[in-house]
Amino acid sequence: MKLAASSSNLPTSQSHTSTTPPALPSGLKSPQALRASAKKRPGNRERILLASIDLFNQSGVVAVTTNHIAAHLGISPGNLYFHFRNKEEIIRELFQAMCDETYVVWRPAKSHLTSPCELIERSYETFWKYRFFHREMYHLRRKDPELAQAWKKHISKTVRLLQAMYVQWVKAGMMKKLDDSSEMPAREIQMISDTVLITSSSFLQFFESPERPATRRSIKTGVEHLLLFLLPYHTAQHQDVIRRRLADLRSSPGQRVN
Repeated sequence: MKLAASSSNLPTSQSHTSTTPPALPSGLKSPQALRASAKKRPGNRERILLASIDLFNQSGVVAVTTNHIAAHLGISPGNLYFHFRNKEEIIRELFQAMCDETYVVWRPAKSHLTSPCELIERSYETFWKYRFFHREMYHLRRKDPELAQAWKKHISKTVRLLQAMYVQWVKAGMMKKLDDSSEMPAREIQMISDTVLITSSSFLQFFESPERPATRRSIKTGVEHLLLFLLPYHTAQHQDVIRRRLADLRSSPGQRVN
């Protein structure tokens, strides 16, 4: 899809791209309070990143240029280049943001053990937010070697985090421990990790086409697929928890998974 240079030809998201600053609180405020309010307003760098997510998701990375992003925000291209030298820098920073948000969910915490169901549902929310990556990552990696290296490190780290989570789930009685007497228990864990990563990261792309964009309903379907796939690996007690969650998902008319 070829886009004209005008931002009017690109879909916009009012939640991220409004150029109207938030109104000051009514009534008299001290200078300190006014400065505190001003600090909450996103700067141009953050606005560029948020707008890029919207436009990349809606129109594709290839079709969107830095001029489109600048016009969409009502800023000059020079203002954008003050923060980012090119589109590749924007993409790399967004990729790092997606990685950081993923690690928050996937890193085992002492204060709160994320359940398998919670991990899957929260991960799909992150994948939805940055869905252009999962739709176009192969092309983006071929074009940008630096991004390709970052992607390889990310995949390696997520596999390690997922396996660490599995150890915690076994200790908590949520998942079964794979038979140590089997010929390749480590290989089996690796295959399960790979399947979870491949399925979750490519699921939205499976349901998307140029004529039919992916919807949030696809997230719920993806969660169901992974919960069913992992069901036999849960303990009998926790399988009941998974089945109840599956029943809730199937009976819910909404598109959100939470």
